Amino acid sequence: MASAFTKVLSTGVGAAAVAAAASLGLSGCSQNGGSGDVKDAISALHTSLVAIDGVEEAEVNGSSDGSPDRRLVNITLYLDSLSPQAVTPAVEQALAQTWAFDAYIPVGYSVQVWPAPVPAPPRDAGTMVDLTRTQAELGLGGYVYNRQLLITAGELKAALGARQ
Repeated sequence: MASAFTKVLSTGVGAAAVAAAASLGLSGCSQNGGSGDVKDAISALHTSLVAIDGVEEAEVNGSSDGSPDRRLVNITLYLDSLSPQAVTPAVEQALAQTWAFDAYIPVGYSVQVWPAPVPAPPRDAGTMVDLTRTQAELGLGGYVYNRQLLITAGELKAALGARQ
């Protein structure tokens, strides 16, 4: 039985992921690229994320535990609607598009969802969407910690296949 994630890929998000991969490839990004290449790739990923229906704004950044080969890609989505029918497809599409990110090879991904518009600091963490239901609906594995979805590169690879 196909997961919801697989179904979304077959209905057009796969094409968006391929387009995102192509746009990232054209930006000159590579695993061994310079910091300008990473900035360009993050900018291209941001552009593809804000194009998702219902996403008003997005933030993309990387984080590390101090080891250069243990970097995460962190995605924050600001959505117009916080209903499960809006949140799950937005997270699904964001993960598919982020899988195409190739400025460096992440070991994992984190996704947060907040109500739009982008709140002024300090943010009230109580308004962040708990992605427990979304994680279960996607069927990708991973786990939810402090309301955000954390998923490994291996779990996305199992769902999306090897990077091109």
